[in-house]
Amino acid sequence: MELKRISKIILVFAVLLLSVMLLSACNNYDYAETDQLIIGADSLADYIDQDNVVFVDMQSAEDYAAGHLANAVNIELSELMINVPVENMLTSASKIDTLMTSKGINNDTLILAYDSDKMSASRLLWSLMVYGNSNVRVINGGIEAIRAAGYAMTDDPDYALGQCINEKSDLMTAEEAALQSGFSAADTKDEAWYIGIKEMQELVNSPNDNTVILDVRTDAEYLEGGKIPGALMMDYNNNYYADGTFTTTQNTQINYLQNGINPEKQIIIYCRTSVRAAAVFVCLYDAGYRNLRIYDGAWLEWSANSANPIEYADNSVPIVNDKDAS
Repeated sequence: MELKRISKIILVFAVLLLSVMLLSACNNYDYAETDQLIIGADSLADYIDQDNVVFVDMQSAEDYAAGHLANAVNIELSELMINVPVENMLTSASKIDTLMTSKGINNDTLILAYDSDKMSASRLLWSLMVYGNSNVRVINGGIEAIRAAGYAMTDDPDYALGQCINEKSDLMTAEEAALQSGFSAADTKDEAWYIGIKEMQELVNSPNDNTVILDVRTDAEYLEGGKIPGALMMDYNNNYYADGTFTTTQNTQINYLQNGINPEKQIIIYCRTSVRAAAVFVCLYDAGYRNLRIYDGAWLEWSANSANPIEYADNSVPIVNDKDAS
């Protein structure tokens, strides 16, 4: 028993020593300003009823109808996407314009987004950043955290802000609302946050030490079908605590430094369709990383082209594909 107790003490000391070393390493890197995109559910009272603030519920229409934050409008994940050349690709700027406008959102609106799947709100944020709008925040912990904080929920769709109802209470068309709301996405995607397949192919063919290709799918997905050559595997769930909230800035920095990823490196993130990748993007951005780009076509696009190389795991065993993974 005494030997076990001593062993535990040594282990705890070793963990503490490693943490101190990693914290020191964190301080040796130049992180950008932290805690920019994620807000706590306990702070929502500061935003409710403010002018030009819109809460966006990213649940399915059915789940939204069953219960949502009072005054939240609904945007489904599928509305941000097209399925060409593969599923879940970022939609066009014009469709973003129409969608945002129909919800009463303009370029100056502060969007506070939440979800129930730990990824959809982040995908909205990234999508709008790619098109030049950074007025989006993700509510930490999603709808469960909002409920736990005691905010009013409703199943009344008429509660929602941004229904584009005019003074005569007639529902405006998206085109009529556009003239008043004026949401306008940038004409081209911002390559600071976005990368396409041609540049991905160039990076794989000519890898460099300052670029990390980060695969945030599960190990099971990797074992089943392989990965982009040279990619580092880090399951996106590692960016969350058990309650569904993002890891803190400090823990995120430590987690990624342990895997050799510092803020000076360019980080290219992908998953199956780069929906989970958006959540990792948000977590890293909030922790002071800025050299972040998402490969939008992701594994589906890469693996669909037989000319693209694939790195397989040794002794891999076929595993049933998780159809819900994104």
